[in-house]
Amino acid sequence: MPLVVVGLNHTTAHIDIREKMSVAEDSVAKAAEQLCLHDKIESCVIISTCNRTEFYFDCDSAEIAQTQFCQWFGYTFEEIGQHLYTHANFDCIQHLFAVASGLDSLVLGEAQILGQVKSAYDISKQRKFLNKTTDRFFQTAFRIAKSVRSNTDIGKNPVSIANSSVQLSKQIFGELNKQNILVIGAGATSELLLRYLSKHSYQSLSICNRTLSNANKLAKQFDCGSFDMNQLPGKISAFDLIFTATSSQQPIIDYGMIKSALQQRKHRPIVIIDIAIPRDVDISVKKFNDIFYYAVDDLQKVISNNLKNREQAALVAKEIIAAEAESFCYWLKSQQHTQLISTFQQETAKIRKHSLDKALKLLNKGEDAQEVLFQLANNLTKKLNHTPVKAIRDAINSGDENKINTIKTLLKLEHPSDK
Repeated sequence: MPLVVVGLNHTTAHIDIREKMSVAEDSVAKAAEQLCLHDKIESCVIISTCNRTEFYFDCDSAEIAQTQFCQWFGYTFEEIGQHLYTHANFDCIQHLFAVASGLDSLVLGEAQILGQVKSAYDISKQRKFLNKTTDRFFQTAFRIAKSVRSNTDIGKNPVSIANSSVQLSKQIFGELNKQNILVIGAGATSELLLRYLSKHSYQSLSICNRTLSNANKLAKQFDCGSFDMNQLPGKISAFDLIFTATSSQQPIIDYGMIKSALQQRKHRPIVIIDIAIPRDVDISVKKFNDIFYYAVDDLQKVISNNLKNREQAALVAKEIIAAEAESFCYWLKSQQHTQLISTFQQETAKIRKHSLDKALKLLNKGEDAQEVLFQLANNLTKKLNHTPVKAIRDAINSGDENKINTIKTLLKLEHPSDK
């Protein structure tokens, strides 16, 4: 079965498409489970982040993988195929190694993606949605990502979506020391945002989250305020700079909320940096002159300055990945050949058992032992010869001399008179 990945990312699909084709964190396990119910799919791992949605399969064909990916989101391939990429075997292997190493990210060399790939793997591993091949595939990707970071400069000068968001806010305000800042969400991305923000001075900092206990935990860690999502409409007017990074499938900041906030602020502007997919903010808020709204795709414009050294390191990283992908392909082929031998041995074992069972029954009935042994030998010879003889006849009838010579070599029939 080939390894196949079907997906889309920031280079193939605009944010409008990506947010429609993201898989919520609490739906990943269910999606992988349902996909694995297909009789032609042995394994499935789903990676869904703000910049990519990818389904990795061990399945019968790339066509099956494409169809299942599209059907999960309720589309046909004709409708969304222009936004998708499909890679099989070597290309799939090389792609995952590049993704895990941060070479396929919006921010080249970002470290956060490796944790996201590991989380996706863990979900499928814990629920037994992996076979031996896919398990080893992802374990190898983690090892290579570590090697790339250890042996190149790809990880120097830390750059991430979170860091780029803070850099963007500094470009807008100059300094943050007079700003009241709100971070909405309490997940890994929000924690990264808080770490970067903690390196700067600010007027005040608060965390808002649907689960207040999670917000309180981060607030204690970063010595700031916290409140739950229900209080957001009444408190949002107090903030000059808002970062949003939740996993909500619906906008949590809408037109009416912002309209009310701006009235209370007497139209003092608000900067909103939305790094969630799907987006946390209804894009209708962009209609307000006093709202400066930035989504994930806008960050592309502010991250290039830190990437020059990483681009050079990426060339070395790609060489490592290409060599490792080729090595994994050799292992994959060896496993397929081992399976071929195992299948052949299983078939001959069935023939042996059937013939032996028949002979034992005859002996138990008191048949002549010599006659039974003769029948056993004759029966085994006929059955074991059936497939090779048919192959020889087919080759002769085809007139294909290469095929005939190959069979001669395999069955050691080049000089039968010498035997």
